[in-house]
Amino acid sequence: MFELQLLKAAMRFVLNALFAHRVLYAGLAICHASGCLVTEKPELYGPMAVLYGILSLRR
Repeated sequence: MFELQLLKAAMRFVLNALFAHRVLYAGLAICHASGCLVTEKPELYGPMAVLYGILSLRR
């Protein structure tokens, strides 16, 4: 019984960490995409926006 509770707690910790990283990467993607629009330099901010977008969607 103790092992099951320990496993559940460990799984919750891992899932929370993964979700937090997804939110972080999504925020970075939005920031870089807005940088493309504001500065009108997509060659500077575009690749990182795409990279962070992919990282936020990755499982």
